[in-house]
Amino acid sequence: MYYATAIAVNLKIADLPKGAGWIGLYGVALLCGIGFTMSLFIGSLAFQGGSAAAGFDERVGIIAGSLLSGLTGYLLLYFTIKRRN
Repeated sequence: MYYATAIAVNLKIADLPKGAGWIGLYGVALLCGIGFTMSLFIGSLAFQGGSAAAGFDERVGIIAGSLLSGLTGYLLLYFTIKRRN
């Protein structure tokens, strides 16, 4: 999402919203990682294959990735907004 938006803005196809900066855009892109990893999680539940241990490790990794994405996106946006005000 971040790179597609950056390309569109640089090619003058789109504009950043008023008051939005590149760091804020990156923070929102990090938050989008939650949706991406949760789709992987639901897919792993729907199509179970292989051993139970491998499925467990996969699910733990997906949940950890989602938590990491959400936490870093939140912290980046929180400190960006706090610094701006």
